[in-house]
Amino acid sequence: MRIALVSDTHGQIQAVQQVLAAGDAIDLLLHAGDHYADGLKLGQNLRVNVKAVTGNCDLMVAGPEEEIFRARDRRILLIHGHQFRVKRTYHPLVRRAVELAVDVVVFGHTHLPMIFQEQGILFVNPGSPTRSMAADGRRTFAILTLKPAPRAAIIPLEPQPRGEKPD
Repeated sequence: MRIALVSDTHGQIQAVQQVLAAGDAIDLLLHAGDHYADGLKLGQNLRVNVKAVTGNCDLMVAGPEEEIFRARDRRILLIHGHQFRVKRTYHPLVRRAVELAVDVVVFGHTHLPMIFQEQGILFVNPGSPTRSMAADGRRTFAILTLKPAPRAAIIPLEPQPRGEKPD
């Protein structure tokens, strides 16, 4: 099962949609907030099932703040992350993941792509395909596979030169 992970699109889905449409098929798309509607639109445009959550920029949007679900016998937590102040520390999010007994956490908010393991749980932040905060300006998303064990890879779009505005 190939799962596309996207976050922090902020109303601009064209670049990531083109890359996903041209690449290997995906079975599910997870959008970790900012903007919730972008996740739904990507799923519709790519004709793939989607799960999406709201972020701190989705103030007037009715949608879930977190989703906990099972895929291929793995429990996954999808959350934006601002609720746990992930720009400062990951400890509260790690505690939440342990409390929920999940295998994978997909989050956003920082616009920084990262993959790490903590207490046997895989944490993935796909970064942002539009407003990168990475030092090299990479605009990114991620791909998650669940078998034999959960693994993720950060996928860069073409780098965004520093000082330029995204599409």
